[in-house]
Amino acid sequence: MVTARLRLEPVGPANAADLWLVHSDDAVWRWYENGRPSPEQAQQRATSMADSWRFHGVHKWIAYDRVSGEVVGRGGLSRTPVDDDWGQIYAFLPAEPWVRAAHRIRRPFVAHANWLEIGWALRGEFRGRGYASEIGRAGLAFAFDVLGVQAVVSCTVRHNVRSRAVMERIGMRYAGEIRSRGMVDGVEGEQDDAPHAVCVLLQRDWPGSRAPGGPVRPLR
Repeated sequence: MVTARLRLEPVGPANAADLWLVHSDDAVWRWYENGRPSPEQAQQRATSMADSWRFHGVHKWIAYDRVSGEVVGRGGLSRTPVDDDWGQIYAFLPAEPWVRAAHRIRRPFVAHANWLEIGWALRGEFRGRGYASEIGRAGLAFAFDVLGVQAVVSCTVRHNVRSRAVMERIGMRYAGEIRSRGMVDGVEGEQDDAPHAVCVLLQRDWPGSRAPGGPVRPLR
């Protein structure tokens, strides 16, 4: 898939080194890890993402600059497990049966069928140039126009103001907070009950091709 400036490639084992380049960046790992991840951990994640692409038809992309080929970041969508943690999101979605329905393929885990999580992470040198919004809009287009899901949600720790700004910029709406494992402002290391801000966009509110940033086209 391509956008105005980026080539978005589904993450698989062949992208493990590039995934590590993103996740080990100082601008990224501090939001997700207690320490910088190893190349072996990146390889495991890349393999896991490939499994989700295979069985669930969606997961994250590595974002490459279309001109230079440089690794800009990673982002995109993922299906969420049907469990108590993600069940907190039900409160922010319509009280309709599709919200709790499970995906027909139960590998590599039992996932929600009709709504996805969206996210992004950029290497430090590429922040502040609108790339996160470009990846986010591409993800929304893929979710609604290609996969036909009913909703997309995005979660980030409360104090991640940059990510929250991107959510709003691409048209998502603040819905409330959940408590889950993550980083807490001013506290070292991951915590079990970190406050996470939740934004939601329903299919009926998706503006589609009217969103700024240019069209998203399949990669040829």
